[in-house]
Amino acid sequence: MLVRNLIEAIDEVTLNLQFDGEDIVITGITNKSTEVRPGYLFICHKGSRFDSHEIASEIIKKGASFLVVEHPISVDFPHVVVSDSRLAESILSALYYDDPFNKLLTIGITGTNGKTTAAHLFHHVLKTLGSNGSMLGTIYYDILGEQKFHHDNTTPDAIEILKAMKNTVDRSGKHFVMEVSSHSLAMKRVESVKFDIAALTNITRDHLDFHQTFDEYIKTKLHIFDLLKEFGIAVVSDEFEHIVNKRVKKVIYGMSENSDYRILSAEIDKFGTNFVLKSRFGEHKCSINIPGIHNAYNATLVIASLCELGYDIESIIEAIKSFEGVEGRFQFIREGTLVGIDIVVDFAHSPDALEKTLITARKIASGRIITVFGAGGQADKGKRPMMAEVVCRYSDVSIITTDDPRGEDPEEILFEVEKGVPSGSPYLVIPDRKEAIETALTLANRGDMVIVAGRGHEEYQIFSDERKIPFKDAEVIRKILLKEYEKEKKRV
Repeated sequence: MLVRNLIEAIDEVTLNLQFDGEDIVITGITNKSTEVRPGYLFICHKGSRFDSHEIASEIIKKGASFLVVEHPISVDFPHVVVSDSRLAESILSALYYDDPFNKLLTIGITGTNGKTTAAHLFHHVLKTLGSNGSMLGTIYYDILGEQKFHHDNTTPDAIEILKAMKNTVDRSGKHFVMEVSSHSLAMKRVESVKFDIAALTNITRDHLDFHQTFDEYIKTKLHIFDLLKEFGIAVVSDEFEHIVNKRVKKVIYGMSENSDYRILSAEIDKFGTNFVLKSRFGEHKCSINIPGIHNAYNATLVIASLCELGYDIESIIEAIKSFEGVEGRFQFIREGTLVGIDIVVDFAHSPDALEKTLITARKIASGRIITVFGAGGQADKGKRPMMAEVVCRYSDVSIITTDDPRGEDPEEILFEVEKGVPSGSPYLVIPDRKEAIETALTLANRGDMVIVAGRGHEEYQIFSDERKIPFKDAEVIRKILLKEYEKEKKRV
C-alpha cells in the first residue's frame, strides 16, 4: 500500500505533513520497535511509562519508511504529525487490512462483569453451530482454534485487532468475538471496528483510577453502540437499558416485563443453572453448566443476540448445554472432594462481582462460606473498603490477603481494604496469599465452601514491574490439598 493512500485516510487528524509526495510502498504497520522491518510504517505513542517518539532515530535505522507522530521530531525523515496517534492507528489499521470486520460476523461485548463468560459462550455456540472463527478475551486469544495464547490486555491495540480479523478472513473464518474493555474504547483501539452485535452486560463501579468519574466510565462503555454496523443490534441487560439512549436497534434481555428475552424462573445448584426463557419464539427450558443467576443472564444475552441474527433458538439452547464454563469463573476445584469441602476459584475483584459470586455461593453451600480476597494495586482505591463490606456481608469468615500490588505497598492496600470490614464481622488479615489460602482450608469443615476470589485464571502474582512470581490460585490449592491428603493417609 502506498503512503499517500494512508495519509489521505487520516486527513481529519493531520496537523503537519513532512512528505515530498514520492511514492513509498508500505509493507507493514506497527507501533512496536521489535517488529519494525524495512518498508514498515511506524506509529509513535506517548504512554504512561514510555514515549516511543524518543526512539525515532532507532526506528529509522531498522528500516522504517514512514512515521506517524504526535509532535515534531528532530529528524529529517518522511512523517506526519497528528493530533491523536491512537485514532490515526485505528484508521490506518482498518485501511491497511481492508476493513475485515465487514466480512465477518463481528460481536463485541462490554460491561464491568460477565464479558469473559459471554465471549467464550458466543464462541462456543457459534463453533457448535458450524461457524469457524476467532475470539479475543481476557483469558486467551483464540485465532481459528489454531493459535491460542494469553495477552496482557483484554482488548489489544488496533493493529493487533485488525490483523487478527484479516487473518481470520484470509483463512475462511466466519465470526469474530471480542471482549471490549473500557480502556480500549477510551484509547480508540476499536474506533474503526464495526460490530453486528454490541452487547452490554452491566455497568458497576470499577476502573475509576483510569476514568476518574463513574459518569465518564458509563459514557465510555456506551460508546460501543456508536460502533455498530448500519443494521447492527444493541443487546442490553434490562437493568441498564434505560441509560442507552442512542438511536440504535435495541434488544433487551433479563427478568423484567419489558425484556424481549425474559427469564421467567431460575434454579441454581452446584452443577449449573436451569431457567425458563420467554421470547417471541415462545417459552423454552434452558440450562448452563455454571451456577448463578448472572450466568442465566449471560446465556440469555447469547440466545437473544444470535436469535436476532437469524439463528434457530432451539439449536442455540442445545449448544449452550455443552459449554463447560471458563477457567477461573466460579471454577470448582475437584480435589476439594478429598477433604469434603467445596472450593471455588473466581475472578471477582469488584464489589458487584463479589456480590454476585457470594450470592450464588449462599444458594448452593450447605455449610459456612469462607472467603479469601484482596484488592489489586494501581487500580480504583475507592472500591477497596466496598469489597470488604460485601465479602463480610455474605461470608461467615473473611480473610483479607494480597492480590497483585503492582508497585503499591501491599500493607497499605490491606489497610484500605480492612477499613470496610463492618464492626463485629469475623475476619483475618494474612498478607501472604498462600498462607491465607492454607488458613481458609484449615478452618473449613466438611460441607463448608471456600471461595478464593480476585485472580481467577491468572498465573502470576505481580508485586511490581521487576517482581512477578508464578502463582495460580487453583494450582496452589491443589498442591495444598494433595499434601494434606497424603498426610491423612499416612495417619490412617
